[in-house]
Order: sequence, then structure tokens, then C-alpha cells
Amino acid sequence: MTPQGALSTVDATPPTNRGVYPHCNNWSPSRFDYIRATVPIDIGEFLSGLARGLAPPDFPLNIDDAPTVKHYDEHRVLKDRLGRDYADVFWGGQNGKPNVEAKGHRAVAAAALLRASWEHHPSRIDTKRDGKCPGLFAEIREIALRFRAERGITISEIQNHHPDKGDTVYLGSYKHSEKFFRIYQPGLKLAQEEHRTGDQIAQEERETVRVELVFKPEKGRAKRAAATLSPDEMWGISPWVADFASEVFAMDVQAVSVSTRRESNRNRALRFACSQYRAHFESLFQECNGDVALFGSILLDLAEIPHSNH
Repeated sequence: MTPQGALSTVDATPPTNRGVYPHCNNWSPSRFDYIRATVPIDIGEFLSGLARGLAPPDFPLNIDDAPTVKHYDEHRVLKDRLGRDYADVFWGGQNGKPNVEAKGHRAVAAAALLRASWEHHPSRIDTKRDGKCPGLFAEIREIALRFRAERGITISEIQNHHPDKGDTVYLGSYKHSEKFFRIYQPGLKLAQEEHRTGDQIAQEERETVRVELVFKPEKGRAKRAAATLSPDEMWGISPWVADFASEVFAMDVQAVSVSTRRESNRNRALRFACSQYRAHFESLFQECNGDVALFGSILLDLAEIPHSNH
């Protein structure tokens, strides 16, 4: 996605004047812009279900062969009758289980279908908002610089030094962070791809700024959150992310915890015991006809722990 240019890490300390907010109140709704997830299901069932679920009314999708990629033996791409991509599916090889990828506005439908139909484990999901105002990119960049100065958040930039190409700011490490912002001008990016310059680029394209949050969940709890949070809720996946989104969008963002808490020794031991003797617990529970109180009472008796039902 990134435009060509010189990648640099910002070291200069900007002014730390607080209370400077973007003047833009013309923001699009939050929307997913990318999703990639593993789905532990039979590949045949998944491919057919995905093709049915993503297909436009009365126009089935084709499932076409595609070049294989690293770590997977098979790759298929779902396309409509005009050859437009809807999703890519990978499976086999080192990673084995089906893995789906959808980009841009296709990610919205793919995320909705995955959430409604299958257990899935996202490895990346992005949410975005677009704003349209003169000078908006520079204003958001100043806020990002302040977050770097005051909170130590990494910043890097791709600088094209050309008015028709636009720049990109990364807040958070795009290589190493579980979560980071990408801030750029999508209209100028599109114009560059289409080789348009000068008056061929509309003023609206020059003024539109996209603030995109990239979330690459690493642990179980974070992956579960990525599979359930709405595009608006995504802005709260950490305190600093929530603060930045709140300031840029002038909206109330509630921070949500997606970190994995350290498991206590007791809980770990209980979890292992329950896993090891699950069949016995299940059998006992069935003999109790689903009576949770009776089930618990028997376990307490077996452990010789005094309780009030004696």
C-alpha cells in the first residue's frame, strides 16, 4: 500500500502545545479495510460457503487457481464475472488450515461473513476513517509528532517531496508493533497509480486523509477480540491508540483490553487437571443430570473439602 519514497524515522521534537485538534468534522464512518484470518474448517466446505456468502445477488463467484505463496501449497482467488477479486484463500503446506484474505471494501463483507458463519482467528484486521479538509494531513501529522515526543511512540515517514504524490506517516512500528496507525492521502496514492498529475487530480483527492489502524493480534485474547470488535470499537484496543483516535476524530473512544494476562500458577494447575480428567468430569456431570450444585458437591466430597451441603 505504501507509496514510493524515502522512509525515515522522525527524531525532531515538535512543539508540545496541547489542545490543538484537527478542524475537520467531515469524517466517514469507521469501516474495516483489510482482514486476514485462519478458519479451522474443511477447505471444500469453506470455499463453497465463502463463495456463496460473498457473491452478489444472482451472480455466483468463480473459484480460480492462483500462484502459490510462502507457507501454503494451495491458493485460490474468488472473482466475479468481470474478473474483480473478492477474496484469496490459502491452505496446505506448513500452515495447513484454510486462511482467507480480503482487502478494501471487500473486507467489510468478508468480516461480516466470518463472524456470522465460522470460528476464525484473525492475524490482521484494519479499520479506517477518511476525512476531507484543507490542511488535514499536516494537522494530524503534528498530533502524531506530539505523541512521539510526549509518549515515546515510534514514528516513521515515507516522504515523496512532491505535491502530486503525498506522504505517509506511521505512528507505531509497522514492522514490530502489534498495532500501529498509517496516515496517508488515498486520493494522491490513486492518482499516482493512474499516472495523473497537476489539474488531473481533483482538489477533494488532495484534501482527503485516511487514518488507518492496523491490528495484528499475537495472543489468544487479542485474536478473540479481533474476531468480535466492531470497526468503532477497534479504535480502543490500547490506551494510547484510544487517546490518539479521540483527539484526531474529536470523539469519545473507550479503551478495551486485548492484552493477555499472565496466568496464575493455581489457574494453570486447575486448567491442566480439568483438561487431563475432562472425560471423567463429563461423565460425572451427565450422571448428575446437569445439576451443577450436585456436581460441585460431589467434587467437594471427593476432595474432602467441608461444605454446607453436608
